[in-house]
Amino acid sequence: MHNQMNGQQGKNAIQHVHDVQSQLQSAKSCLNQAISTVEKPENKKRIQDTLNAVDNALNTCNTTITNYQES
Repeated sequence: MHNQMNGQQGKNAIQHVHDVQSQLQSAKSCLNQAISTVEKPENKKRIQDTLNAVDNALNTCNTTITNYQES
């Protein structure tokens, strides 16, 4: 299978990391919207747990970008 899905071919490593950063920011936004509309407390907790995990991943991704060393 060729790596041509979504224009991925030809990107370097940091460009892929930037893509992930964007996707995590989008996921965080969606989860925040979900929290504002959820009714059941147990579901709100599950969404909050997911949001926390995404937020941690986003922070790690940001650190990777900040500390990335070009050759």
